[in-house]
Amino acid sequence: MFRLLSFVLLFVMSVSVAQAKEKLQMGLSVDVVPVGSDFAGQDIVVFGAIESADQAELYRGEYDVLIEVIGDLQEAIVRKKDRISGIWVNAAAREYRDVPSFYSLHSRNPIEDVVDPSVLSSLGIGIKYLKAKPVDRGNIEEFLTQGEFSSALRRKRIENLLFSERADSVDQISPSLFRAAVSLPPNVPIGFHTVKAHLFKDGKKLDEVTQTFEVRKVGFEEWIYNLAHEQSLLYGILCVLLAIFTGWFANVVFRKN
Repeated sequence: MFRLLSFVLLFVMSVSVAQAKEKLQMGLSVDVVPVGSDFAGQDIVVFGAIESADQAELYRGEYDVLIEVIGDLQEAIVRKKDRISGIWVNAAAREYRDVPSFYSLHSRNPIEDVVDPSVLSSLGIGIKYLKAKPVDRGNIEEFLTQGEFSSALRRKRIENLLFSERADSVDQISPSLFRAAVSLPPNVPIGFHTVKAHLFKDGKKLDEVTQTFEVRKVGFEEWIYNLAHEQSLLYGILCVLLAIFTGWFANVVFRKN
């Protein structure tokens, strides 16, 4: 009987410990970001809470939340221009697979002050630690800081506001509540974007939650976009006809003048 009671007590204690493990809860302010002809970018809000955490450690600020916003993976080609006989032409090129179309990282402190670079590298968190697969190298991945072409790809994405990091953009509303404003640029890619929130303490990852939102064209832009992607032949024919009509109409106007 004593052994049975001891076993039950140990079981209840183990369940309580398991339930006390720190967890993240997260929500988004939008499910769909509509993109029309007047779209100039938009801010979305990521908010959430740290649950089952030690209250004293929460008040001491020992927990850190890193938030990633990741666009669809896509192919990307990087070309190098060379000057030949005084003319700049495309020379060597490299094609990559599985490159995020958009990447934004948000944190309360610089990420390398929160997590060891080796951990960030293994998790692929941060622009410095993003990887892609050169098509001519099979399934081998390389960091976008390695080599001339991959570094150029990373640099161009940063210049076009498609890759960004902000080390002061996660606000602690209370010891357990957090929020972050994510700025989407006017050229944000169309498609689904994944939001990942990572919970760290003492440089160790404790939990991760994921949600998605969609960037979608609306109105006439949506019709054109769907036509171009779903009926490319018809879209091409319409473009040619529009070009012919525009040229004919301009000729008529200028001839009258």
